[in-house]
Amino acid sequence: MSVIFVVGSEIMKLDVKLEIEPYQGIAGVQFGMSCEQVRHALNSSVRAFKKTAIDELNTDAFDELGMHVYYKQPDGCEAIELAAPANPTFRGKALIGQPFSELRNWFRSIDPQIEVDETGLTSFEFGLGLYVPFASQSPNAPIEAVIIFQQGYYDR
Repeated sequence: MSVIFVVGSEIMKLDVKLEIEPYQGIAGVQFGMSCEQVRHALNSSVRAFKKTAIDELNTDAFDELGMHVYYKQPDGCEAIELAAPANPTFRGKALIGQPFSELRNWFRSIDPQIEVDETGLTSFEFGLGLYVPFASQSPNAPIEAVIIFQQGYYDR
């Protein structure tokens, strides 16, 4: 996420790292917030869409932030997906653009129960997943996206 500052007549852009708070949220967006609360917190242009034709709920795309926010009723925000230009971090470690094999090994050291598949990994210990389209074929490929989710998100 970028924050714009005006100092005198100069406009300055500062990239802000988005530290993931397991099972809580990121960057002022907390799980359980309503669509209106999320939009207010992010204060950025938004495009609402439905993931599938049968979806009743909207997903908010904050394209300039690299963020998609998924909602369910009545609990509000249930997951947040991040991709460039977002720069999410976990325990101070940058995630997007990093080699999958490096982060897979690091996550294994802090969560031996991670689930690894052909497109990345999921940590239920920390409520997040890493996406690499062909992780099994190209283990050194860079992380393209990160999803963070609330308890029970994958229980359906």
